[in-house]
Amino acid sequence: MKQFLIFVWVSVLLIGCQASDVARREVAKCFDTSSLSPEERELADSLLAIGLDNEALYTLFAPLKPISTVAQFSLNVARPDSLPAGIRNATSPDKPEFEQLRKYQRIVNALRSERVELFLIPFRRADKGKRFFEIVAVDKRLLSDIIRRNQAFWGQWGFVAESHPATVLTTTEFEEKLDRYRAYGYLFGYPEHAITFFVEAARTQDCTGVFVQRDFFQIPVYSAKTGRFVYAVPKGYVPTGTDSLIYREAEKILAQYTLLRARHLDSRGRLRAIDLLRERCSP
Repeated sequence: MKQFLIFVWVSVLLIGCQASDVARREVAKCFDTSSLSPEERELADSLLAIGLDNEALYTLFAPLKPISTVAQFSLNVARPDSLPAGIRNATSPDKPEFEQLRKYQRIVNALRSERVELFLIPFRRADKGKRFFEIVAVDKRLLSDIIRRNQAFWGQWGFVAESHPATVLTTTEFEEKLDRYRAYGYLFGYPEHAITFFVEAARTQDCTGVFVQRDFFQIPVYSAKTGRFVYAVPKGYVPTGTDSLIYREAEKILAQYTLLRARHLDSRGRLRAIDLLRERCSP
């Protein structure tokens, strides 16, 4: 009996050590920028700081929104309007903008944790040779959850809970307008009633040419109380328990972030975003 108890004790100890090793490895990989140059690391820190102070707080810092925009920009890499579609030489690979894209892609590839990954997504829209891009933070578990809950919608593209985020994001961006609106509504964490209102308002405007009047439900972020995490609702709409639940959860997350943020400022008052997020990864 004594030998059996010793065996059990040793087994539990080994399992505990293995679990601790796994946890340490996950922390080491959390927003690990060791592969980046000093210049790239500084840019990565700036991008994450902008995201945390805005709507990406609710994806990067805590799991409220399945995806959030971290940054948007445009580069002169698209096929000019003067060139026909389908040609091989649609743009010049020697443009300096491609080095910028390589830099952004290296940064995005490094910025990930067990829960969150970042992706660089090209917009469908181009204008006079400019292609628009978006850096998006994705909570992988929340993304899987919304696909599972709304399989009747996502299934039309063959998406399941296990689908890769990049495939879901790029397909969404290049889809027909109304499907794109509903997809982005789910992805950005808006409630069902707001998504349906926005889609049907767009459908009505397409049919009649008349803009459907609306109000907006505003959720505060660190940088502003309005205009960041916001969704459209019918004119005169009275918020329901669903809206209040999202708002209260966001308030709690924002309060936690505000306290932690004050501990991660450098001597010039700039947020050390990578350090803050790595602290959040610690067990």
